[in-house]
Amino acid sequence: MKCILQIALLMAIAAITGSAASVTSKDIVKSFTDKHVQAFNHLVVDKNTGRVYIGAVNRLYQLSPDLDLVVEAVTGPKMDSEDCSVVECTTSTNTKLTDNVNKALVIDYTTTRLIACGTLSQGICTVRPLHNISEWVHEIREAVVANNASASTVAFIAPGPPNPPVSQVMYVGVTFTLGSPYRSEVPAVSSRSLEKEKMFSIAQTAVTTGTRMFVNSLARERYPITYVYGFASEGFSYFLTTQMKSTTSNQYISKLVRVCHDDENYYSYTEIPIDCISEAQGGRKYNLVQAGYVGKAGSDLASDLGITAQDDVLFAVFSESDPDIASKPSNLSALCVYSLKAIRRKFMQNIKHCFSGKGQRGLDFISPSHQCVPTGHLKQLVYKTPTESEQDLRNRIINSCDMIKNTLGRYPPEAKDLILQAFEDDPTTITRKVAADLGLSPWKD
Repeated sequence: MKCILQIALLMAIAAITGSAASVTSKDIVKSFTDKHVQAFNHLVVDKNTGRVYIGAVNRLYQLSPDLDLVVEAVTGPKMDSEDCSVVECTTSTNTKLTDNVNKALVIDYTTTRLIACGTLSQGICTVRPLHNISEWVHEIREAVVANNASASTVAFIAPGPPNPPVSQVMYVGVTFTLGSPYRSEVPAVSSRSLEKEKMFSIAQTAVTTGTRMFVNSLARERYPITYVYGFASEGFSYFLTTQMKSTTSNQYISKLVRVCHDDENYYSYTEIPIDCISEAQGGRKYNLVQAGYVGKAGSDLASDLGITAQDDVLFAVFSESDPDIASKPSNLSALCVYSLKAIRRKFMQNIKHCFSGKGQRGLDFISPSHQCVPTGHLKQLVYKTPTESEQDLRNRIINSCDMIKNTLGRYPPEAKDLILQAFEDDPTTITRKVAADLGLSPWKD
């Protein structure tokens, strides 16, 4: 089986639930094909040069902006085993020729390098120069991503400790995998250093805290979290995930995970459900997020959402659960559009609810859930007042992050649990109608 990458010129794109724009051979300007691979796993485009980089099974490709092959780098297969450590395979370990499946492909613009991570050696990463990905390769022996083909990994670069926004880190979300004695050492969510001396190590660590979050040992084997998309906006980093509603539920939902950029201990780690509902279809809920993208809204969409064209917007595609397998998406899908301003407001509402003594605190797959206790330490919500500038609002968002962290630092460990929110009732869930119900065309201007 061969894999084909095509550049298509589309004159029009229909709304997600309307008639799809068909792509014919005359629309295809150029294509890149490799008969040796079955699928391309990841693709990134250098915003400065237009170069295209592709991660696949046992291959990395560097293409010109016109999709001409410039460099092909072979990354596998190699002798490996799930029982091998990140450093070595002992002589007593039974190894076999194993594919290297690309799990993450990220451009570090600060150092003009390509970060490529694969499944071999417990999920290690390599660093390569953007101008020629085969000129030299720096391989870092640190388990970072998933170690098999099916488990999810999401990675992106954004500001993080020790000194954001100057310092950048790589945020990574990873599904826990069974079968290896070493996977318990890999966090579910982490901020990884990009400094040369500690490349891909946890950015900040202390005795019991750091820029990392683990699923507890009792839940991680029966509570899989699938990481779908990650992005940064206005002082926070986010992950879109799908997971069970609770450790005792068979129902799957989508959640938005958030952490402050300057949080060295992940005290600000927060989760809230995110819904995509079609009122035109009788309130049908598309519960499994499949893909996401953060960008700017066109003028019409911005007006519909009550924001400016400079504000960030999250576009997310959802599917319904398959009737027989709740974790599997069906063929029915919908696009929902969310203002990041509204998302930030919802996070603050949820945090305020718990600091007011309403709802439950703690995520049962991280720490036990308990009734929220009134603290009186989070009085302000981040709402823009009529006389407040956008810069003032951004400053207050960052200050609210400091307020949360400082409160948690003064009142551990109970206060830490206050921020681990998973509200399930309507007032505290991010909800959006599907684009067609709103009469929106998200791609317009």
